[in-house]
Amino acid sequence: MAGVYRQDGGWALAVLFAALLTHVIVMGMTFSFGIYFVILKDDLETSHTTTLWIGALNTSLVFIGGPLASVMLNRYGCRFTIILGGLLSAAGYISSYFATKPYHLGISYGIVTGLGFGLSYTPCVVMVGRYYKKWLYLATAAACTGEGLGFVLFPMIFNNLIEEYQWQGSMLINGAISLNIVLCGVIMKPLKAKEENADVLNLTMFKDLKMMLFALSMVCWNIGVVIVSFIVADFLVERGIELRKGIYLLTIMGIANMVGHPFAGLTVFCRKWPYANLWLYTITIAITGTVVMLFNTGESFSAFVVYGIVSSLALGVQLGCLANVVIDLFGIDVFNHSFGYQMASQGVGNLIGPPIAGILREKTKNYAVPFYFGGIVTIFSAVIMVVIFGMVKAQKRRESSGREENETVQMNLVGNQDAATTLWLHFYG
Repeated sequence: MAGVYRQDGGWALAVLFAALLTHVIVMGMTFSFGIYFVILKDDLETSHTTTLWIGALNTSLVFIGGPLASVMLNRYGCRFTIILGGLLSAAGYISSYFATKPYHLGISYGIVTGLGFGLSYTPCVVMVGRYYKKWLYLATAAACTGEGLGFVLFPMIFNNLIEEYQWQGSMLINGAISLNIVLCGVIMKPLKAKEENADVLNLTMFKDLKMMLFALSMVCWNIGVVIVSFIVADFLVERGIELRKGIYLLTIMGIANMVGHPFAGLTVFCRKWPYANLWLYTITIAITGTVVMLFNTGESFSAFVVYGIVSSLALGVQLGCLANVVIDLFGIDVFNHSFGYQMASQGVGNLIGPPIAGILREKTKNYAVPFYFGGIVTIFSAVIMVVIFGMVKAQKRRESSGREENETVQMNLVGNQDAATTLWLHFYG
């Protein structure tokens, strides 16, 4: 039988570290594809759109694999699911060494590695939710800080590996790096035995309009975010800025992203404001969308650095808030399912965003329209969140009104009983 571990302390710290490291590897390697994009489109002599499809498959499956990961972690446990994901991601990277055509990489790197990352990511978030109660908001924000750290490290790592071993050789080393996910899975001890019982997908959640609107917001938000991370390095090269500076910009953006994550955890001190997570998340999405469009106005590397810092700082806050927003909107009891479905929605955005950017780039011969498109859909995501906030407020008012009516009915019943008792005493007492 699985052991029972104390929440908010003890082994929970080891689980938090493993979740953070998984975030570093999965998100850092996935969203640093922009470095490979610059190299692969020339080396494979393929179009922008085709090359971006390779990265889009990988990134989307990290998220689309969420529902599958939810089913597997409920049936086989988080530990098994994470270990399997680590092995798959490593196998995909290693097989990419032998790729000679774009579709080879689409299968090995795009599908196999992407699915492996997807199986690893969701269970790590779920395990943090299981191990922490009092410090849940702060713990999830801390774990998600690994995403920003990954954004800082992997652009430089990828560039150095490519320069030293070519992109093919770098894939072998990437496979070895992703095997560390297996070790993270070993650390994920079950909190208690009953959490390993089988479960099925909660399909009733699809009837919730709030869930569907949130999913649409996720799609739009991820379209904008992934477009920037994939094309910004090539965008700078087209502006006459050397690739190395593009890598520096991605690193700076990663640092800003990492700094933004802990700010999301500060909502733990706003317990008197029940919608703090939702508003912080919504406002920062609007900021990100606005700044994405401003990239087109940049005339110097310094300007791009400013835009990169602001947009990534806001993005870091959003990523730190996301799990907590899902919990606030749908509850911790169905977190496994609700977070998995939202992961799938993010996957849709990551799947269609890069190819759309590639098509727009090839049609217009520049990146202006892709940046405007990414910013507009991101702002639309924030508008949807405002609508959801209105729905939440309306639901709270209805619940409050219902409770007041019940209390009034009960008071009337008590009053009627007291009046009846008085009359009985008057005539028969």
